Amino acid sequence: MTKKDMLKLLHDEEPVLRAEITALYSVLDHKLGLRGAQLPITFGMDEKALGSYLPASYDNEEQFQFSLFFIGFCLNEQLSKPERINLYKHEYAHYMAHHLLIPDEYNWQPGVHGSAWKYCCSLIGAIPADYYVEGQALKKVDYDSVLTRPTVDHKQVQMLDTYRTQRMYKNIENSKVQYEIGDVVTHPKFGEGTVKEIEKQPSSVRLHIAFGDEIKIIDQKWLVKTKYKKVSER
Repeated sequence: MTKKDMLKLLHDEEPVLRAEITALYSVLDHKLGLRGAQLPITFGMDEKALGSYLPASYDNEEQFQFSLFFIGFCLNEQLSKPERINLYKHEYAHYMAHHLLIPDEYNWQPGVHGSAWKYCCSLIGAIPADYYVEGQALKKVDYDSVLTRPTVDHKQVQMLDTYRTQRMYKNIENSKVQYEIGDVVTHPKFGEGTVKEIEKQPSSVRLHIAFGDEIKIIDQKWLVKTKYKKVSER
């Protein structure tokens, strides 16, 4: 089977996957009084991120995104159904954290995957883990332990504040677009490629780069860090 045939099969699966996600979100909406099932659900071929929830912004409408590279049925190493359902719940919990009033007792840990998000996970039975780990969807979670605020070590407060400030600055820097559509860049494996699309994320920029007939999605900070600059700058 050619890559073109595989991509067609994956895109043909989008209605089935969208129906699966919408059905789950409709149940959760009914339970929580939300409207997540009404948001657009888009699909891509990201090889790093399984999915994401994007709140409304000046250049994006509120939506859910999922990678066919991980959830496509026709791939041999796709996620199992329990893992897919946990992925859908993971992103729905992000949506919940953006729309629900979180009790103060669950606002002690900042961050995208902080205590507010974990509290939302506990309401819908999602695994409160930052990243995907094979088989984790089958494990039971002690939510009481996860949501209990640890004893504060006051000696660490200043260090934590410094870390948060540095992290915030780093996220701001990572989200600045440093390339333009049409720029030609180099890659140690794929050679020269042309930037076709620029995808802004809250703390990163993903570049859709055409290397011949193939499109690769590469994090901008990787290109900057490894100094694979625009061809015009060499």
